[in-house]
Amino acid sequence: MIMRILRRFFKRNKSVMLTNPMSEKAKLAKISDRMVNLAYQEIGVHEVNGSNCGVRVDQYKAATWLDPNKGWPWCAAFICWLVMEATKNEKTHFKRPRTAGAWDFENWANKQGTSVNLKKPHNDDIKAGDIVVFTFSHIGLAVSGVNKDGIVETIEGNTNDEGSREGGSVLKKERPASKIRSRIRILS
Repeated sequence: MIMRILRRFFKRNKSVMLTNPMSEKAKLAKISDRMVNLAYQEIGVHEVNGSNCGVRVDQYKAATWLDPNKGWPWCAAFICWLVMEATKNEKTHFKRPRTAGAWDFENWANKQGTSVNLKKPHNDDIKAGDIVVFTFSHIGLAVSGVNKDGIVETIEGNTNDEGSREGGSVLKKERPASKIRSRIRILS
């Protein structure tokens, strides 16, 4: 009986499209997954001679509104590039970040409405694919949640083995969650 009613309805209303809300959720999850996968592929990229420049580094910087051919700290540019690449050919409900400032990502997140969630303080609500803003004016991408020791694994641009925010490389780091000022989660 129900099937017959549905067939009649769709026969008369051919323009009606059914959408699966789970498919939208699955698509959203893929953005953060793609960001993590892209970040892993970039580990080992180095700037040239401490110049804040280099072929790949300049590509990251081109994802911001600043001149990519000039030398400037590029940790936020790396995150802008990850978001840009992860959302290529994809309709999103947010405007991609183009800021070169780590702490300015919080302002960006606040302007995106329900598409992007800023949590400050984060209260250890961090998972892989979240953008993490540090207390020392630096930014990275979480590739894990907070472990039992209060540590988050991240991939960051413009860092080094010591964890500097002016380090010149893309590296995987382990950071205390207590050094994370906020987390930003892309929801759509």
